[in-house]
Amino acid sequence: MKNNNLVKISDWLTKWWQKSIAAGLAILIVFLGYSAFVIIPLISTAKSYLNEIKGGASFAQSSVTAEDLNSKVDKLFRELSLPVVKQVLGVFGLDFTSIRNEINSTISAAPLLASDSKPQKFLIAFQNSAEARGTGGILGAFAVVDIIHGHIKVVQTGSNATLHSLTKLPIAMPQQYLRLYGNNPSIWQNANLSPHFPYGAQMWLALWEKQFGQKLDGAIAVDPIAVSHILKATGPVKLKSGEEITSSNVVYKTLSKAYQQYATDNNARKQYLVNIMNATINKLSANQFSKVAFAKAVRDSILENRILVYSTNARAELVLSTSKLGGALNLGPNNEYRAVIQNIDASKLDYYLDRAVSIRATACSPRMQTQVNVLVKNSVTNAQSLPAYVLTRADKGKPATAITGAHRFKLFIYGPVGAKLVSASRSSTTGSAGGGSTERGRPILVSDIDLSPGASETIIANFSGGNGKLTFVDQPLVKKTKIKISGSCGA
Repeated sequence: MKNNNLVKISDWLTKWWQKSIAAGLAILIVFLGYSAFVIIPLISTAKSYLNEIKGGASFAQSSVTAEDLNSKVDKLFRELSLPVVKQVLGVFGLDFTSIRNEINSTISAAPLLASDSKPQKFLIAFQNSAEARGTGGILGAFAVVDIIHGHIKVVQTGSNATLHSLTKLPIAMPQQYLRLYGNNPSIWQNANLSPHFPYGAQMWLALWEKQFGQKLDGAIAVDPIAVSHILKATGPVKLKSGEEITSSNVVYKTLSKAYQQYATDNNARKQYLVNIMNATINKLSANQFSKVAFAKAVRDSILENRILVYSTNARAELVLSTSKLGGALNLGPNNEYRAVIQNIDASKLDYYLDRAVSIRATACSPRMQTQVNVLVKNSVTNAQSLPAYVLTRADKGKPATAITGAHRFKLFIYGPVGAKLVSASRSSTTGSAGGGSTERGRPILVSDIDLSPGASETIIANFSGGNGKLTFVDQPLVKKTKIKISGSCGA
C-alpha cells in the first residue's frame, strides 16, 4: 500500500541521505530502501513491505512535521512487530526494529542537516582501525562534500598526509579531557582519542579550520568494515589498475596487505586507500547497488557503531546524540560499560587484536556491584614477515630489546555515569592493574599493556553503582569483541 500524501520533509530526508551516501557518507542510503519506513504509514503484510523496499517509491510533496512522520514510523513499527510479520521479515533479514531510534532521530535531524538556505559542508573521516582510537581508528583518508537543495558535490578527497597538525589543542576542552589526553589530540591522527565522538568531530573541524580557514558544518566517520558491508550491495569496485575490491577483501587489502604491498612507499599506500574510497563513491553516485542489501549494510554498520554523525547545528546534534549515530558518552543515568583500546606504539597491530569482555552483577544491595573482565590477546603469528611500519614501536619507555610483533596499548575500562571504581587487578604477576580517572561523569580504569605475539592479559575492574540493565558499547575495531553479560538486579 503506497501513501500519496507524502511530505516535503520526506523528500528532503531522502535526497539528503541518498546524495550523502553517493558522496561516501555511508549513511542510510535512500533512507533504508527509498524511505520504506517513512513513505508507508501502514503496511498490512510483510510481503508488501518487502516489495516496497525492493521497488523503491516516488515522492510527492505536501506539508507535515517531523513529529507527524515519526508518528507514522511508530505506527509502522507496531505493525511490523506483529509476530507473523516479524517472522517473515526475519527470514528475509529485513527486520529494522533494532535501529528504530536511529530512524526517528534521522527524521528529526534531517531538515536541520540538509538546509536549503546555504550549502552544508561535511568532513567525511575514514577511520583506519588497524591503529585504534576511541571512536575506532585513526583518520586515514577523508572527503569534504557540499550539500545544497538535496544535491551533493565532492569538493576534496585525500589522505592524512596532506593534513597539518598542531602542538596545542585548537579549542578549549574540559579539565577531565585534558587530564586524560593532554595536547595529543592536536595531532589529526589523535583527535579522536576519546570514545565520545562529538569531541573527536569538534577537534577535526577545528583543525580543518586552522589549516584551511574554512568552517565545516559537521563530520561523519566510517571505517573499512562499514565499507565492506556497503560493497555487499554495490558489488565489486574496480580500480584504474584493474584490481578488484570486494566486500570480502576490502578489510584485508586496506588494513593488512596494503602495508606489505607498499612497504617502501607509505604515500603510495595512502593514495591506494583514497583510490578505493573514490571508486566506491563513483559506484554509489551511479546508483549501482541493491536497495535491500544497502539497507541491511547501513543497519549492520549502525549497530556495530561504524557510522557516526556530528553536526555543528546544536538542535540537530542534540537529536543525533540520543542515538547510536551520535556516538556520544551521554551524561544521563545508565549502567553502560565500555572497553576502549588506545594504540600508543603507533603500530598497526590492532588488526590482530582479540578482545573478550565479561560483565557480571555481583551484588544488588545496598548499591549495585559489577565486575568487568577484559581479555586482550595479541594474535599475531607471522611477526617476522610483517613490514617494519606495521611493527612500529614509537612508544615512550619501550623495552631496549622489544620482541618483534609485541604490541603496547592502553586499555580504558569505562563504568556507568555516577558509579565508582572500587578495585582492579590483572592476570599477570607483574605490573600494576592501572590507575583511575574520569570522563563525562564515568569512572575509568586505565591500564598499560604490552603483549608479545600470542600472549594475552586479563584486566579485572570492580565498579559500584549504575542504573538499569547492564549494557556494553563495543569499540568498532577490526575484530568484534566477544561479549558476555550475566546477572541482574531486577532491571
